[in-house]
Amino acid sequence: MPEKDDFDKIVEGLDLDLDFPDEEPEPAPVEQPPPLVWSDDTEPVEAEEPFYRKVEPTPRRPRSRAMTLAWIGLAGAPLALVIATMFGEILPRPILGAAVLTFVAAAIYLVSQLPEHGPGRSDWPDDGAVL
Repeated sequence: MPEKDDFDKIVEGLDLDLDFPDEEPEPAPVEQPPPLVWSDDTEPVEAEEPFYRKVEPTPRRPRSRAMTLAWIGLAGAPLALVIATMFGEILPRPILGAAVLTFVAAAIYLVSQLPEHGPGRSDWPDDGAVL
């Protein structure tokens, strides 16, 4: 018989209870709330006005010509490059450079036109999403 090592000595000393119950215990009964009793002597409750109130949208500000051109440059330059690529046209470098510069300039202009909220606002310096 081989010698017992330390692990076998430890396992011999364990008293493991491996008896498992055959059935699961029944759940405790749930207490039922008392039944509702309606009486005719209650006064009718007036319908409350909903919390929602309709807010008219603010009138749209007319866009300036520069803002419209910037949006066209921001969307149009990459769109022109994609369309040229789809038709297999290889554009000369000056046209590619002009498209990239148009995109970058339009993006810089649009970012510079964002309204800045100063320290007078309660949520400054967080501009966050404005609806």
